[in-house]
Amino acid sequence: MALKSAHFKSDARLQRAAENNPPINRGESGQVVRIIQQALIDLGFPLPISTRRFGSPDGIYGQECITQVRAIQAKFHLSIDGSCGRQTMNKFDELLPAAGAPLPPLPASGFTHKLRLHLRSIDTPQIGEMTQLKAMQDVFAQFAIQVEMFSGQSVLLTPGETFTLNVVDGDCKWDQVSDEQRLLQGSGSQQGVGVNDITAYFATVLREKNGNSLQGCAGHAPNRPAVMIAASAVDKTTLAHEVCHVLLSSAFTPVHEADSKNLMCSAPVCTGNPATLTDAQLTKIRASRFLSKLN
Repeated sequence: MALKSAHFKSDARLQRAAENNPPINRGESGQVVRIIQQALIDLGFPLPISTRRFGSPDGIYGQECITQVRAIQAKFHLSIDGSCGRQTMNKFDELLPAAGAPLPPLPASGFTHKLRLHLRSIDTPQIGEMTQLKAMQDVFAQFAIQVEMFSGQSVLLTPGETFTLNVVDGDCKWDQVSDEQRLLQGSGSQQGVGVNDITAYFATVLREKNGNSLQGCAGHAPNRPAVMIAASAVDKTTLAHEVCHVLLSSAFTPVHEADSKNLMCSAPVCTGNPATLTDAQLTKIRASRFLSKLN
């Protein structure tokens, strides 16, 4: 029986699947799979893994898609095989008679958003700047966010500045900085740093007023988005972690996660390889003014 729903009828591959010629199954990909994935979502069968990277279906008929197809087949007493053939496609056709909202196109580059980052170093970190940058790029690339290092600079300080910034004292708080933090975050060239760019300063020692040392800090002056990374930081995701604080903003909770695989973990070293993000974190990050959407 030919599909009649505006949701499916214009796609020749779906029409063939409705005649078992052949059913759509594991390994198939592309726009036809995205239509099936969105149909599952519209019918209350979520696909959190398949939608994480782009914020919409990824077009891959993998295990998550198969599991949810099996679930809808069980609900409506169809043959439970995880494929989309005659029975399943005709049930979709019956349940979704109207046209669905158009799916946003997947980006040709593989990225949907971009973050511009500037690196400024006054000391040589234990884990190099490029190592931390690569770790950050790997984390965010999982979710189609491109991290671009727009500029990098080793900052030459005056003898007085070198003495003052040997230890950067100040509590790590939002929208306020100590005199030493202000001096650090004002060092180096500001040329080419846009209002929605983030600057990372690799310092020597970061120390709170109570004497506790820090691996990093996302505290910065209003309208000057910046993070600070201690030279002694032992976690290669420190840069990504602190930048993520800026992307999430001061209002986001929980600030840290118990899951050590999460980028925002509370442990001294996060164990994700690459680190992960929750759906709530991703939603907030994608809405950040510091990310630009790519066409």
